[in-house]
Amino acid sequence: MEDLAQPELSDNLIEQFGRQILVPGIDEQGQLNLSKRKVCIIGLGALGTVASQYLVRSGIGEVHLIDPDKIEESNLHRQINYTLEDVGASKSEVSKNKLQRINDITKIISHPTTYENYLKEHTNENFNLIFDCTDNHENKILSSQFCKKNKIAYVSISINSTEGIYFSQNYKKDTKACFACLFPQTDVNHRCLNSAMIGPVAGFVTSLACTKIIFGLANSSNDLKSEINLIDLLTSDINKLQLAEINCPH
Repeated sequence: MEDLAQPELSDNLIEQFGRQILVPGIDEQGQLNLSKRKVCIIGLGALGTVASQYLVRSGIGEVHLIDPDKIEESNLHRQINYTLEDVGASKSEVSKNKLQRINDITKIISHPTTYENYLKEHTNENFNLIFDCTDNHENKILSSQFCKKNKIAYVSISINSTEGIYFSQNYKKDTKACFACLFPQTDVNHRCLNSAMIGPVAGFVTSLACTKIIFGLANSSNDLKSEINLIDLLTSDINKLQLAEINCPH
């Protein structure tokens, strides 16, 4: 896709993101690149709220938020965009209202609908990256296939108890195993309603993903490495797996 218009690194960008610009691998050009990127976050639960905070605060040019749900009191121990006064309100709308106070660089667009319905209404939407933070296997298959078809970088994360999975696929250039190749079956035990969960696990796994995303989008070639990370916070283990080159049937 074509990047968002952002002709030069302004004084405003330097003022707001000066500490980030100092990081090797980002620098001034990387920050300018981030301001041109367009990202979609699907799901604004434990994972998606953390993702929205870090990606907006990184200075990405445009962030779309997709979630049809209302905020419940049971969400509050792990979903960092919400407080008691938000219970009953739209997750995507509350998130947008709070996130847009962070900076004047990022355009934030709320979509209080399911991803499936969103696709029916926005068939030609172009993103640099789609970040699936849902707890729904069918949704992850759908978002992954959309990215593959349209050659969009794709990231999916999931958590269960103290463990997490990070999956990324650079569909712009890779022909490696897709999400459906690796995770073909629905496992209802990994749905949020049936999973044990504490907030810091969501924060850790999402922070790892956002770090990789920020560096990938800051790169002039908009590169993201295709890989799987298996994360265990209790043992402090992160096992990195490379995706195999296969004739993907999906």
